[in-house]
Amino acid sequence: MVTQSHFHNTGPCKPRRRAFLSLETWLFSILTVLSAVIVFKFVDLTPHVDQDFFFSSSDPLYQSDHEISKLFIRKDSQVIINVSGDIASSGYKEKVKKFSEHFLALENVKSVNSITHGPRNLKDALQSPFWSRLLIPEDQRSTNLIVFFKEPIPPDLIKKSEELIDIFQAQDFQITMSGFPYIIELIRRSLLRDLKTFSLLAFVIFGIVIVFVFHSLRILLGMIVTCLNAGMLTLMITHLLNIRVGILTANLITVVFVLTLSHIVFLTFNWKNIHQTETTPKSFTREAIRTTCPASFWCMLTTFFGFASLLLVPAKPINELGISGSIGTLISFIVAFSIFPAFLRLKESSPLREDHTLKDLLRLLFFQLETHSHLVITPIILFIIIASPKLNNIDIDPSLLSYFSPKGNITQGLTLIDERGGSCPLVIIVKTRSGESFGSNKVYRKLEELQEELEEHPDTGAVLSIHSLMAEGKRSPFFFLYGWKRFFNRIEQPRYAEIGKSFITKDRKHGMFLFRMKELTRDKPRSKVIEEIKAIIEAHNFTPHLVGGIYALQGHLSKLVASSLIFGLGRLILLFALFSLIFSRSFRISMAVTFSVMTIPLCILGAFSIWRIPLDIIAAPASNVAIGIGIDAMIHMIAQFRRLKKQYAHKTTTWLVVRKKMWEPIITSMLIVSSGFGIFFFSSFPPTQRFGGSIAIGTIVAAMTALFIFPPLAGGLKKRYKFSHSEITLPERVKLRKEKKARRI
Repeated sequence: MVTQSHFHNTGPCKPRRRAFLSLETWLFSILTVLSAVIVFKFVDLTPHVDQDFFFSSSDPLYQSDHEISKLFIRKDSQVIINVSGDIASSGYKEKVKKFSEHFLALENVKSVNSITHGPRNLKDALQSPFWSRLLIPEDQRSTNLIVFFKEPIPPDLIKKSEELIDIFQAQDFQITMSGFPYIIELIRRSLLRDLKTFSLLAFVIFGIVIVFVFHSLRILLGMIVTCLNAGMLTLMITHLLNIRVGILTANLITVVFVLTLSHIVFLTFNWKNIHQTETTPKSFTREAIRTTCPASFWCMLTTFFGFASLLLVPAKPINELGISGSIGTLISFIVAFSIFPAFLRLKESSPLREDHTLKDLLRLLFFQLETHSHLVITPIILFIIIASPKLNNIDIDPSLLSYFSPKGNITQGLTLIDERGGSCPLVIIVKTRSGESFGSNKVYRKLEELQEELEEHPDTGAVLSIHSLMAEGKRSPFFFLYGWKRFFNRIEQPRYAEIGKSFITKDRKHGMFLFRMKELTRDKPRSKVIEEIKAIIEAHNFTPHLVGGIYALQGHLSKLVASSLIFGLGRLILLFALFSLIFSRSFRISMAVTFSVMTIPLCILGAFSIWRIPLDIIAAPASNVAIGIGIDAMIHMIAQFRRLKKQYAHKTTTWLVVRKKMWEPIITSMLIVSSGFGIFFFSSFPPTQRFGGSIAIGTIVAAMTALFIFPPLAGGLKKRYKFSHSEITLPERVKLRKEKKARRI
């Protein structure tokens, strides 16, 4: 008994106020700041996108393209500038001359070809078999400037070119730029803009949702510190492995952020359930880790192999996403269970606060879905049945124009260039079937017939070749004095810009055909178009010796993407079936997981096929990532089932309890992940929209499948889960009474 004198001497006992942060959380926060300093100081976060980035050095087509570079001086990596106006006027020609000279004055510009820099004059260009194809489109309402850059192209050269275009742009002098170096720079800018904007925006959205769900600033801070450390450690390790931020790894930070957040959500919900139900004085955090860690480990393992499956694809961007994603998956698991628990321990002695409005909304959402579960299951199954036969129609070889908004100025400019001679370079090296050299009139006539038929192909634009160069030589009135041998020697001299070295080899047995291929009107895969062109070449008794150029590389890349989709996803699903069998020790549950997981890529790819959405290289790996993220809910449900099955006599009852415990973290995780990736819908870069949208859709499908399709297949839920009277809020009870009354009426 506390006496009055004791009370007077010591005063009333006040609860000890706990510091907002503990020593270990302070250390982790300081570590985050140090990691940020290291990343921003030593890690290059600028996306790197270039021609060589698409393929590994062991790829056969890349080796073929590299072999062409050894034999010839390449001029297919060029910037094409189309200038509309009155091409016959003296004012137009004067502006073209000044424009060309200003380009030549830029550093790292090797040469410029235009109607004032190359042919003698406009009339000469129109009559020339070579210059007319290179500089003047068929409608003769514009002319081209062909700008050749020195390799490697500095990042600011395209910007300087754009500034120069802005200076000369006028009503009677409309300028449009294209070419692969320009397209690559635009893609790089879009990736950099999205990396800055949407990574930050996703970070903010995740934070807002975390605050509303868990109503704790400490948990929010723990989420921020944990996810930031996971992302920055991944960047540092990939930097040490010489993996640069590229066309796919630009979204890596967001992916790692989501993977880490998934572990945090399930760990926090398990901690909260233990905190609310356990009365014994023990560490709730340690118990939550013990409960969550096994299932999270298997989630990490499935996601790890989801990324690792991309390593089997020889396409370099997909390959590097596989390496980076695998590293990020391991880091996210380690960091989530080593850093975040320190912030949970701060909350153990604090009263739990919840946003009951949000929780009631989530409960009402699940209750409505549960009541009308057929409205969830039936559309998913019907969609798969309808979409499955159309999967062959997926556009896995989209145009480069699909990388930009169809209504944007960039697309309009690229379309104009494509219509006026083609926009994507293709290089084919040919030789005579008999092995004779090109220095004869007989071969010249065969080349002329070949040139004419190639130009009639609907997918070819301008065709520059050894024939057009030879035809240019034949225009000379003195050609009969020196013949083919001296002609070839002359055009290899510096005074002719060594142009001969770009179209014929020293032994005169290999000649180049440089195509500007049309992208806008193409309705077949690039690989099929190339096979048609090769067939034309062979029909004229020539052999297509080597094939290269961006057009061929992109076509080859699409085939690699297709193989990764078909074989990669198949191997991944079989691997997940094996993992679920080991983890659940039940063949039926393993088959249920397999079927449920298959719905995710079928729904994603089905949407691409039905609505003819281009499946570009950035969006292609989204199915693998979505499967890795989506299977988490099923693994955590299996873990709960194994823990609870000894407490209940029937599987049905066990699965009812499992879903009662798991619906809230699954729906919460779905909302966080889908809202985070859903912001990519607002990107101005269509591939980013498709990547984020695919994962957002896959996450929603995965959650609905885990809650309403997976449990019945696994052997439970022969009846619907019913909320107890105390679990249903007053607005819900009023609504239920109205529904019952309406049914009676």
